[in-house]
Amino acid sequence: MLRRLFVTARRLLGWALDFVYPRDCVFCERPAGEGGYICADCLGRLSLARNPACLVCGAESAMPGGPDFICSDCLRRRPAFTRAFVVARYDGAFRHLIHTFKYHGGVWLQEDLVRFLSATYIARIAPLGLRFDAIVPVPMQPAKLRARGYNQAALLAQALARDLRIPCRQRLLRRVGTGVVSQTRLRREERLRNAAAAYRAAHPRHLRGKTLLLVDDVMTTGATCDACARLLRRAGAKRVYVLALARPMRL
Repeated sequence: MLRRLFVTARRLLGWALDFVYPRDCVFCERPAGEGGYICADCLGRLSLARNPACLVCGAESAMPGGPDFICSDCLRRRPAFTRAFVVARYDGAFRHLIHTFKYHGGVWLQEDLVRFLSATYIARIAPLGLRFDAIVPVPMQPAKLRARGYNQAALLAQALARDLRIPCRQRLLRRVGTGVVSQTRLRREERLRNAAAAYRAAHPRHLRGKTLLLVDDVMTTGATCDACARLLRRAGAKRVYVLALARPMRL
């Protein structure tokens, strides 16, 4: 009851602030309207189209073909997660949104980005009849978290969990801060080795037999999500799925 009153009060406050201080669109800088920083016109022009993607890891294929295929990477080495779902290709205007959110303090874009995640969940995951016990964000290296001040994956996971009414469990995974380099400029094989040493699963008693949704902003090679899913499953999780905002075209 109290939670419902808090949510209602927050919405009313948001509407009042939007009326007094209209939000400007992040793209065209015209008034964006209620609830978000992307106006209807720019939202309509924002392309979320992707080519056919791997049924396991969500990697997009540049080659023509049907929608049902498994990429060569997954055929050679099946990832620990059951399936990954990706909202959009990591380029153009969508890449700009994520960069602003992630690297330029654009936490005000959280609401818009979570809408994309929620829409993808409703359209592509919900029809599968899956029931998730928890949503788990990919953790951030402690030094980066201190420097940036927030973990973008955690912000996305928290808001998505509220929308879907699924518990968000941030402490089931933790990032090891020492002796592990950044993933950004590593090749796939190096990412796999590096990621395996970068994370630790905690609270195994809370993981046994659970089905989890791992949330991240950008999947590059998928090595980070693979390593996190592997740890969660070794700690007792039954299945791990992945939902990410974007992934570059690789195939």
